[in-house]
Amino acid sequence: MARSPSKRGYRLTGTFLELCDCYSVCPCWIDRPPDEGRCTGAFAWMIDEGDIGGLNVAGCRVVSVSFHTGHRDTGGQEVFLYVDERASPDQFDALVPVFTGQAGGPLGELGKLMGVLRSTERAAITITNRGKHFSLTVGDRVTGDAEVLVGADGKTTELHHGRLATVLGPVAEVGTSSNLRVDLGGLGHSVEVKGRAAMRGDFHYRHGGSSK
Repeated sequence: MARSPSKRGYRLTGTFLELCDCYSVCPCWIDRPPDEGRCTGAFAWMIDEGDIGGLNVAGCRVVSVSFHTGHRDTGGQEVFLYVDERASPDQFDALVPVFTGQAGGPLGELGKLMGVLRSTERAAITITNRGKHFSLTVGDRVTGDAEVLVGADGKTTELHHGRLATVLGPVAEVGTSSNLRVDLGGLGHSVEVKGRAAMRGDFHYRHGGSSK
C-alpha cells in the first residue's frame, strides 16, 4: 500500500529567506521571545533540487506566514501557507504536509509549534536573490525586501548554531529589511514596517519517511 503524503520521506536543497517585524537579529534565532511580545513573519523556501516521496519538486516555492505572541515554543502559531501557483496538484499535495511539519523530519518542528493552520492556498510567489539584496512577493498578501549586513572586514555578517539551524539552515546571513508588508485581508495580523529583521541562508533537508 502506498504511503500517505504525510508519511513520505523527502530530500530538499535550496535557499530560505525570512522577514519579520522584530528587530535584527531575529530573536527566534537566539531562542528569545519576540520584540514587543509578538511577531508576524514570512518564511520562504526556494527549492533548487529535491523530491518528496520520489515526486520531483525542484523549482517550487513555499511561503509560510505566521503570527505568535510570547516565545515561539509556547506561542501557538497561527499559520497561513502559500504554495507556488505553478506547482502541479501532486506537488501541492506533497508540499503542504512537509512545510506544515506533518511529514516529520527536520521540518517536523513546524507542526509542533503550530496552534492553528489558517489556510493553505496557491499564490503567485516571486523571489529575487542577488548579491546582498533579496525580495519576496506573495500575491497581494506579502511584499518585502532586504539587504544583508556587512562587517568591517567586508564579509557578510553570519549567525552560526542558531536556534533555527535545523528547521531553516545551519548558517544564516543577518540582514535588515527596507520594508515589509503583510496584509492577510482581515483573516490575520497585518503589519507594515521598515528597518526590521531579515535572514537568508541555504537549507539541506533529508528525511527517510515512515512506514506507519
